[in-house]
Amino acid sequence: MSKAVSTTRDTTPEKVPLSNAERQRRHREKRKAELMALRAGAAAPLSLHLALPLPSAAPAVAVPALLDDSPTLRMQLDAARKRCEAQAAELEALRAEHEPLVARLVALRAVLRALLGRLSPAARHGARSHLQETGFIEWLDAD
Repeated sequence: MSKAVSTTRDTTPEKVPLSNAERQRRHREKRKAELMALRAGAAAPLSLHLALPLPSAAPAVAVPALLDDSPTLRMQLDAARKRCEAQAAELEALRAEHEPLVARLVALRAVLRALLGRLSPAARHGARSHLQETGFIEWLDAD
């Protein structure tokens, strides 16, 4: 008879508290399921959109409308090309103006490094600490 009593205890579900790891795992699984549902919902309209025929498969009636727009598009394209060429010319002028300055800064960096190398250790430390305070030590140590 005692066997019958033990089987009834086994069949009754007892609520066991979850450990922190199990609770976190269930929470992550729930969030992952929600994310998958959202992705499936967002993908459905996209798949419907992709299932639509391409504009090239449109009836021949729409082709004259595209040809009417093409002069406007050509004018916009020409204007964009002109702006691009003007900006390229401005950029080239800025580069031409900038290159001599960069060359002078590189030469100045080399001279300053050579001068610091010839200083006494105390003077070198003082110069480097001053450059550190003014923020130029990174520039000097670059390369």
